Amino acid sequence: MVLCYAPAVVLPLGTPGRRRSHCNGWQQRTIPRYIDGKMYGEWRACDDGVSMLGRASASPPGDEEVSLEGGDEHCTVVPSDGSAQSPKQNLTKRERIKKLKEASRARAMPAVAAGGELVMYPPEEERRIKNSWARLMRWSKNLREREAARSAGDVGLDKVVVFGGGSFGTAIGVALARQHPQMKIVLLLRDPYLCKDINDSHYNSRYLPDFRLPDQVTATTSAEAALKGAQYAIHAVPVQHSRDFLKSIKDYIDPDLPIISVSKGIEVTTGKIMSDLIPSALGRKQPMVFLSGPSFAKEVMDERPTGLVAASRDKVLCRKVQNLFASPTMRVNITTDVIGVEICGALKNVLAIAAGIVEGLELGNNAMAALISQGCSEIRWLAEKMGAKPATVSGLSGLGDIMLTCYGSLSRNRSVGVRLGKGDALVDILASSSQVAEGVPTAGVVVSLARKYRVQLPVLTAVAQVLNGHLSAAEAVAEIMNLPQIEER
Repeated sequence: MVLCYAPAVVLPLGTPGRRRSHCNGWQQRTIPRYIDGKMYGEWRACDDGVSMLGRASASPPGDEEVSLEGGDEHCTVVPSDGSAQSPKQNLTKRERIKKLKEASRARAMPAVAAGGELVMYPPEEERRIKNSWARLMRWSKNLREREAARSAGDVGLDKVVVFGGGSFGTAIGVALARQHPQMKIVLLLRDPYLCKDINDSHYNSRYLPDFRLPDQVTATTSAEAALKGAQYAIHAVPVQHSRDFLKSIKDYIDPDLPIISVSKGIEVTTGKIMSDLIPSALGRKQPMVFLSGPSFAKEVMDERPTGLVAASRDKVLCRKVQNLFASPTMRVNITTDVIGVEICGALKNVLAIAAGIVEGLELGNNAMAALISQGCSEIRWLAEKMGAKPATVSGLSGLGDIMLTCYGSLSRNRSVGVRLGKGDALVDILASSSQVAEGVPTAGVVVSLARKYRVQLPVLTAVAQVLNGHLSAAEAVAEIMNLPQIEER
């Protein structure tokens, strides 16, 4: 009789005294031991280095067996008198450990079929994976068909106006033009030279010089001409300039015209977010949707996959905006948590400056991970105090946008932090940039909000101190590291 302890060894079928079964993914071996018509005895088997004892009880011949599992690839001959020599006596401890490790590695590696094809999963598991994917695809098809039927009666869109001609305003307008070739996209600008450049060459040479704009994307400095006949307005003006801009054109904005805001930040003078700033500037209520999420303008222009979140208290309008922007390269989730989406979009810019400082000081990956984790917690503390939903903070417009802005090399706010960490003066950094880093003015407002809602925000407050010139970047890091050790929350 042969005792085999290797899971990979297949015992011959029909061999007297042996049966084969499966147990928790292991090949289970059962070998009877008979003496004088009764089965009894005990021996040891090794399973990944753990000693296991198998016992046989008295029974009629052939009725019961003893299970042995193991990772030790070793077989021992059992004499006919029923005595068995332990595998432990045949191999040294070092040899047994070596064979156990080899067997463990073999189990962890994918199998290779006879034809050379890699087999990652057992057939049953592979079948379950395929079925799960098929169910997901059926759900997707059914939902898309229902959405198409629901939006079939919508009036065709002819014109969308974009307030501002910066990088993201231009990119989001181009995304719409590509998805809706019949739609006219008009950029409302203040700079007549940039306006002429866009109309003559179809390039935004100041912000996106490497990308040609579709022919239906044009620019104008006339608010009346831009807004006439527009069915949606996309607000892409920096937050700190939004109030004056909206006041200057409010007479041309129809009270029923939906405004889709992609501006992220908090107004310094009032502490208002865009959902409060827009009606305050216009002096009336206006249909509004707030579009946010991890989205660099250059990657949108490159038609790389992008995910956004549309937030509005008007669910019907929110779904219309979702359908407006949805395309093979852009997914748009919807939510009613306007506060959560806006607060995360504003505060992540401040955290990105802190992440840039860590990069500029060359403090390493450990410090970066610790900083961003702490910053995410601080954003969650304040956002929830202000009424945001936890799911928003951990979702696409929260954690997703934070990750992109803190780690992405295209982030303007992170770039400011990197230069601060390297010792550059803030005034020189801002003077050399053609684009607005919203985190710089927002940092001071965050401290005021923290006092108002009685929340301690060490990292975000330290950023404000660095920007104010009260601390150097290195001093801020040292002070943060010297804070009392506390319980995780």
